[in-house]
Amino acid sequence: MENRTQLESARGVSLPWSVLFVAAAAMVAAGAFSLLPVVRTSQMSLPEEARVALVVLIMALGFSGVLVSTLLNLPDTLRRTALVLFAAALLCSGFVALVGWFAVSGASSR
Repeated sequence: MENRTQLESARGVSLPWSVLFVAAAAMVAAGAFSLLPVVRTSQMSLPEEARVALVVLIMALGFSGVLVSTLLNLPDTLRRTALVLFAAALLCSGFVALVGWFAVSGASSR
């Protein structure tokens, strides 16, 4: 029992919390992928304000997730997995924001 406590304190975060953190990263990444224009389905008809709020929320979660996963002392494989998922969410939400911005700026210049 004492070895397990020393192992957890050496790593910094216990394994269940690490797996939960990676699961949260996967959910944020899945939300970001669902916002992509290619994945848009006819069932997802969000008002524009809600879509912008969702993009900003996912972007903030992705950015803070990247920061937190670099600061936490996770095992290497879980840290890399969380970094990749959060970075993918950040990139997807940034792409969606850029596409939306170009659509708005193109519509206003006509």
